[in-house]
Amino acid sequence: MDNAHDSNSYSSTTSRSDVAAAGTPAGAIPFPAGGFSAPAGSAISSGATSPDASVSPMTSTSPVSSTTSASKRLIIPPSPAMAVEMGVLEDHNHSDTSSATGSISQPELDVNFNAAVYHTLKQKIFERTFVVAAQLAQLAYLTWRWYYFIVTPSTLYVSLPFIVAETMIVLGGSFITYFLVWNQCKRPKLRLVDLKVERQELPTVDVMIPCYNEPVEIVRETTLAALAMDYPKEKLSIVVCDDGNSAAMRALIAQLRADMGGSKATLRYIARKKIPGVPHHAKAGNINNALMNEGTSGDFIVIFDCDMICRPEFLQCVLPHFYKLEEDALVIDEEVAMVQTPQSFVNVPEDDPLGQQYRYFYGPVLHGWDSVGTTPCCGTNVTFSRKALMSVGGFTYGSITEDFLTSMTLHSHGFRTKYIHEYLAKGLSPESVHDFMKQRFRWAAGGLEIFVRNNALFKRGLRPVQKFLYFWAGFNTCLAIPMIYLIYRPIIYLLGQSSVQIATFDTVQYFIFFLPYMFLQVCCMNISYRDVPKIYLRRSLQESVFMLFCYARAVITVVVGFKLGFKVTSKDAEASEFRKSFNWCIPYLIYYFLGSMSVGFGVLNMYRAYQAPDHDPMSMMALCVSLFWICFIMWQMWPPIGYLLRCLDPQPAVEKVVADDAAPSSRQSAIVPVMAQ
Repeated sequence: MDNAHDSNSYSSTTSRSDVAAAGTPAGAIPFPAGGFSAPAGSAISSGATSPDASVSPMTSTSPVSSTTSASKRLIIPPSPAMAVEMGVLEDHNHSDTSSATGSISQPELDVNFNAAVYHTLKQKIFERTFVVAAQLAQLAYLTWRWYYFIVTPSTLYVSLPFIVAETMIVLGGSFITYFLVWNQCKRPKLRLVDLKVERQELPTVDVMIPCYNEPVEIVRETTLAALAMDYPKEKLSIVVCDDGNSAAMRALIAQLRADMGGSKATLRYIARKKIPGVPHHAKAGNINNALMNEGTSGDFIVIFDCDMICRPEFLQCVLPHFYKLEEDALVIDEEVAMVQTPQSFVNVPEDDPLGQQYRYFYGPVLHGWDSVGTTPCCGTNVTFSRKALMSVGGFTYGSITEDFLTSMTLHSHGFRTKYIHEYLAKGLSPESVHDFMKQRFRWAAGGLEIFVRNNALFKRGLRPVQKFLYFWAGFNTCLAIPMIYLIYRPIIYLLGQSSVQIATFDTVQYFIFFLPYMFLQVCCMNISYRDVPKIYLRRSLQESVFMLFCYARAVITVVVGFKLGFKVTSKDAEASEFRKSFNWCIPYLIYYFLGSMSVGFGVLNMYRAYQAPDHDPMSMMALCVSLFWICFIMWQMWPPIGYLLRCLDPQPAVEKVVADDAAPSSRQSAIVPVMAQ
């Protein structure tokens, strides 16, 4: 399928897969973050007890047991000139400052490049106890619900879809629990400057910046930041892959090359030739053209979307995770195909109503996937082994979320991938409801394309756990349809009491079975957000509802078979966008209208029931429960409406990064002069 370009952006927020959506299913139990420490016998230093510790695990001085066969010793040379030899810029800001300045005196290190820091036994017992209790309470609640559905007469065309939808949502939310709570891990922070690798033996790196008619200034900043990375310049090649064949972009690269002076880094401009009538495959085809047809040859391929400003130490932090110790020698681990790092956005405040920093996804979700070596590609801030990527034919075609499909292809060929939770690049996010929804629609539709056409359950080479994770990423979007029915269920009850009979049950029993289930779910969610600001927990609860209509549209589009073009995201929220944004909000406004009407009917019915001499307290309680759910769902639907109203009163530009991102607060400040090295 030809994924045609139909916008003017190739930026980072348009290339993340539908896995982000998979991270916030209704009722999902995220992972318990915070307070990591290495278990007994771990290859990680016991000093790395915090996931955000500023000291690299490779600087530990703890002795290595000679009887431990799973790990080996690595000696760091004491030479303070090593940082200069590696090409590290003097004004960089590594989190591991001690090792970067060479202040260590030849310690013995216990290094396992594939190690991951897990929770202590005490933490695991605490967290898994809540998980088991939540699952038991969930099972009890569903058993009780089905019993009353079977024994109570009702209007089946209303009651049957309701209980089936409720069962799918409740069970679906718990299926992912193992990876978000039960088996969480976090990889240690490693630094290339700490490894005993001669300069001439360091791998070559091609940094590819795909673009398509973006503003030249955005691409300029990204290119300069890539050129300024702390890495020997003769090993570094920056490739701007312009799918728009823009004369202005070509002139920009020519000017930057002229300004580089005597730098040994390579800066290239590539504009592929497109044959009319031949599928171009958008970004995937653009990158594959640079990989296969333009003479690029780097041992590693780094991909930055054109608005992603990388920190100077990006390669210093990422490349060590491709190494392994073999026969006391440091070699490239050919089983590792990819290392993914998170994204952050400078134009999104922490209180963003839409939660566009995606801290849930770039936290518990990817930590869970990484616990089984199955980190998916998110399209940017990612590093590939060229040998691994070329062995599967480059980026895989067949989806508008080519990044996600490519990672599944790599896993089906036996490769492993890793996730490094260090914020090493930052970019721009959409600035209108229309752009935001269009972006999320693309992620969802792309994931569904893979679910329908390349279903992981039938994909050879994937391990069972990988089949499950990839299957869930697509199936989660399908749950939007039953979930929409659930949110309208209280309205149907209040507006149709005289003509619709839903399988009823004792309200007291409802609280006895439902409240423990919900309480334990909330406990698990609070545990999981221990390392994430609580505002993102609130945003996740709201997102589980306000994204339903977007996901339902994606399901209908893919199932009906409409052609899905590559629709990328604009970064400019213009006044003309208001109408498009308003159209996305129409389903929420309809719900608000029907919900308000239902609340009015509900309150009126409660008053009448209360005035009746033989009023039933249980009936009044049922009305209260329905009114509560309608009001709660309205709260969950508010963010897009609130964001739309905020756009009517533009605020000063926000340049604020997430707490984990130690990069400077402006895009320009991340760029240092490109010095000749």
